[in-house]
Amino acid sequence: MAKRRVSTLLVVSIIVFSVIGFILSRSVFADVNDTIKNQLTKLYKVIQLAQMYYVENVEWDKAIEGAISGMLEQLDPHSVYIPPKKVKENEESFSGEYEGIGIQFDVINGYLTVIAPIPGSPSDKLGIRAGDKIIKINGKSAIGISRDEVPKKLKGPKGTTVDVTIVREGVEEPFDLTITRDVIPISTITSSFMVDDSTGYIWVNRFAAITAQEVEERLRDLESRKMKRLILDLRWNSGGYLHEAVKLAGKFIPGHRLIVYTKGRSGRVDEEYYADQYQRRLVRNYPLIILLNRGSASASEIVAGAIQDYDRGLIVGENSFGKGLVQKQFTLADGSAVRLTTAKYYTPSGRCIQRNYKGKKLEEYYSEIPDSTWMSQDSLKNRPIFYTLERKRVVYGGGGIQPDYYVPYNSFSQSPKLTNKILRKRLFFEFTTEYTAKHPELKTSLQQFQNQFHISDQILEEFKQYCIRHEIEVSDKEFEKDTEFIKLRLKAEIARHFWENDGYYYVVLHSDNQFLKALELFDEARKLAMLR
Repeated sequence: MAKRRVSTLLVVSIIVFSVIGFILSRSVFADVNDTIKNQLTKLYKVIQLAQMYYVENVEWDKAIEGAISGMLEQLDPHSVYIPPKKVKENEESFSGEYEGIGIQFDVINGYLTVIAPIPGSPSDKLGIRAGDKIIKINGKSAIGISRDEVPKKLKGPKGTTVDVTIVREGVEEPFDLTITRDVIPISTITSSFMVDDSTGYIWVNRFAAITAQEVEERLRDLESRKMKRLILDLRWNSGGYLHEAVKLAGKFIPGHRLIVYTKGRSGRVDEEYYADQYQRRLVRNYPLIILLNRGSASASEIVAGAIQDYDRGLIVGENSFGKGLVQKQFTLADGSAVRLTTAKYYTPSGRCIQRNYKGKKLEEYYSEIPDSTWMSQDSLKNRPIFYTLERKRVVYGGGGIQPDYYVPYNSFSQSPKLTNKILRKRLFFEFTTEYTAKHPELKTSLQQFQNQFHISDQILEEFKQYCIRHEIEVSDKEFEKDTEFIKLRLKAEIARHFWENDGYYYVVLHSDNQFLKALELFDEARKLAMLR
């Protein structure tokens, strides 16, 4: 035992000394000072002590990963270590596609349930519907399957097949389908539609490799339907690829104009990005309003900052997150990676997007919510002043993008304890699956459905009893307090069954106070951009 411990320690020592020697020998670390050398020596000493005296065998993979993560956490909130498995998942998410059958799913009461087929996917082409339950995969029961197991069984190389058995509301017997897997685009657009005869709406959920292309396709579709003005929703968009943000902003900003620039410590990573550098096809000149909130970060803030700085459109909603640190990803030998902050983002007027993080713990940094106090005079007195480049309006630095119209979101549930229980069990979805199977006549047009269909007191009472049957404790007081929210969710879910995500969000947005405020401001957006 003692020999094995000495042998293991020798191996660890060789590895650590080799790493330290490598680091100190690299030209990029030619300026390593005595402090760094001393700290590396300290790290090696701790490893020695742990290997010799720790009460159990040390899992060095986890220990070293923890040390790397801890070190990066001390630098800033966005420099991180990424394990090999997570690297692959991230690449898939931002590449914009994967290979599989193409469904959005959830596991509800042990059943693998289709929330929606992805348009154009193999599942969509075979007629798989929202609400379908997959009870077998390749002849084996899928009842009780975990969410993590689903991708392992349904994803696979293009051209391969998977057999599924489906239970569908309104169909007496389960039926079998053989699905041929294909390349599935992961859309970065949650929803897009015509709000009315002239107003278009696009909700971009992140910036991946296909975002600018997707937005272009949606714009052309809406323009073919006579769109004359646009709401671009970037709420809860946490960012992604910088070049896709530049391309998107360039669709609305004419000429060779700066969209964003980066500045690092040494100047090696300083860059400037311009509206016309990615061979754009067309510059739009209709009124534009961008919706932002606390979840809008990074690439979203680049787009909003450029639009605001050039007075090209109005920003409506809440102060954005304030994530203006540029990360570069470095791959390590075992397939893991380090995402290291190398520079900061600045808007065309010179505003640094990043809010202050110095001296704050990670939990504190992420829990901060710049609410109405960010708009108070006391707050603004301490924030740096900048000016827009066309109209010379005052805009403020100090972190994130401050909206031109601050509109705090207020369209929340009034009885969140009750509605959260209902949402966890997916009862809005389950109830409306049964309801729409009995009422196919409701599928008219989306605008007609929105204007003419209403959740009656009878439907509401049926849903209340449905919740009770599914073991939800429902008090009359809580239910009545949240009647409007419950009606809205039921109507939206019915719309989702007929018109997928566009139907769901079309209904929800008509009770969204930030969206409704945006609809009132197009005349001002037109005047600001000096459009006819």
